[in-house]
Amino acid sequence: MDRRHKAVLSRRSPKRQRVTWAIIGLAVLLVAGVLVTGYIIQFVLPPREVIIRVGETAYTRGDLVKNLRVQQRGAEFFGLEFKASTQVFESLQGIIEDEIMTQSAARFGVSVSEEEITGQIERLFKPSPDQSGEGEAALEREFRERYNSYLSAVGLSEAEHREITQRSILRAKFREFIGEQVPGVAKQVHYHRIVMDVGDEMDIMQTKAKDGLKGATTPDERAAIFKEVVREFSRDDAETVRLGGDMGWLPQGTDEKYTDQLFALEIGELSQPIPDADNPRRTFFFMVSEQAEARELDPEDRESLKTRALQDWINQQRKEHEVFAAFDSDIYAWLLKQLRLTGVETPTPTPAASFQLPGA
Repeated sequence: MDRRHKAVLSRRSPKRQRVTWAIIGLAVLLVAGVLVTGYIIQFVLPPREVIIRVGETAYTRGDLVKNLRVQQRGAEFFGLEFKASTQVFESLQGIIEDEIMTQSAARFGVSVSEEEITGQIERLFKPSPDQSGEGEAALEREFRERYNSYLSAVGLSEAEHREITQRSILRAKFREFIGEQVPGVAKQVHYHRIVMDVGDEMDIMQTKAKDGLKGATTPDERAAIFKEVVREFSRDDAETVRLGGDMGWLPQGTDEKYTDQLFALEIGELSQPIPDADNPRRTFFFMVSEQAEARELDPEDRESLKTRALQDWINQQRKEHEVFAAFDSDIYAWLLKQLRLTGVETPTPTPAASFQLPGA
């Protein structure tokens, strides 16, 4: 090779090297860009996605995860069970309902003071003098230790926890405010039940029950006849069988799953077989032994009706608020994945078709 040819090659070599390095650099940048984009899509954007909006107030996936983790860690702190699969839905609905109540509070004259928040927190975390026998200063120290330990465990600042407590008290106040409209008496039925499994002799049971009830003319007679059939056929728990399937009085308007079917029955009539909503292998048969148009409510029943009245009121208020909720199986799976990172075992996500928010 002559000198002139070598000189030409030597001049071209740096140019080729620069081109090669430029291509390599561009490739590295492209790969880095893809990785960064993937990271942003996977980890940065989802927590910022708005999934709830009530009026002008918005909540993101990240807000819901934080809410769930507080409940998760709080359950661990107090030794309670935390069911992530159901708590996701309850928390989502709870955020919407709490925001509706917060935005409605001034209009209905419902408020929560700082003293009420402090009192609620102290009732939960401050030991009573009877328990400790210590002076006020010692009680205050123990309260601060317990409270700070809780805040550390759940990952909240004191201000954040006070806001959560404020919303809890507000809900209780709205429940009492709306519950004042619940009357002290209500239409009620005294009902009884038989529980049978698939493959049991349902036809024979129905024949015996119907034949016996035909001749019964009083509540006591109906209950006595039904008790005999219950003890022969029912697979209910031992105590309910001992009581002859007597389930007590049920007020109209409660959240009992079978209220509509019970109030549709004639007195002394045996119901058609009704599948157990919680166990497909079990079947219920009901009988109403007596009915009262205006019977005084038991305290527990009145509290249940207060809760029902509050839920009805919230559902009505949803129509007066601009409520947006975006939730599907992908978001559900993402939420469960975040909770697994903090130690909660969760099931396989439910198909998207089953997602429906109450009141939506």
